[in-house]
Amino acid sequence: MLLGALAVLMTGCVSTMHARDVQPHGLISEHQALLTDVTDDRAALKGYRNPAANWRAYDKILLEPVVISDDFVSTLNTEQRGDLKKLTESFYAKLRQNLSKQYQITDAPAAGTMRYRVSITHAEQSWMTLAVLTKAVWQLQAANTLWALTGGKPAFAGEVTAEFTIIDAVTGELLEVGVDRRVGGQNLLDGEVFNSWGDVKNSLNYWADSSAYRLCGARGGENCDEPKAGWMDIFHF
Repeated sequence: MLLGALAVLMTGCVSTMHARDVQPHGLISEHQALLTDVTDDRAALKGYRNPAANWRAYDKILLEPVVISDDFVSTLNTEQRGDLKKLTESFYAKLRQNLSKQYQITDAPAAGTMRYRVSITHAEQSWMTLAVLTKAVWQLQAANTLWALTGGKPAFAGEVTAEFTIIDAVTGELLEVGVDRRVGGQNLLDGEVFNSWGDVKNSLNYWADSSAYRLCGARGGENCDEPKAGWMDIFHF
């Protein structure tokens, strides 16, 4: 009973959270054997970080434009493609800005440079009206929390999956690789609550923050800004 009440409270305070599972696709297919499950909400659900990598040797990042996988984009209509393209461009801009706080952003490979690639492999809009209803009525929110505990995702929520690779821009050595999937939370006070793409937007913004935070910490940086998914960021399925 107490656990259920705690779950309702916490899922009601976050705008984005980890899904239960995720499946790799194209960008990182050659590295699938390296992937392991990760429990840290600030990291990808499945990932690998090279234990031999000298992160302190890198002070520059070559950030490639974020792409949407061809297999996925072919399933979208024209309006959805346009909406997701705008979200992806906004995500790229925020990621670039965040990374620039600790790294020099460059357009050319050089010593001390990481090449960072990101691909969006899947995204779903929320069923906005029904999603809002389950957030506004506490009985429905409680029922939806139990649904999420069972299925790994709140009913009617949106979601997005992304893959990334980080390599040495000169040698091609693999530094880190991962795949993550995030879904919408139950936060009624979320500023994107009336946006069907809001769960995707919140998740992309979270990734922009968490990616910069992890790379800042990897090289021993100071004043690394910890990502926040809502009022509480300590519970995920």
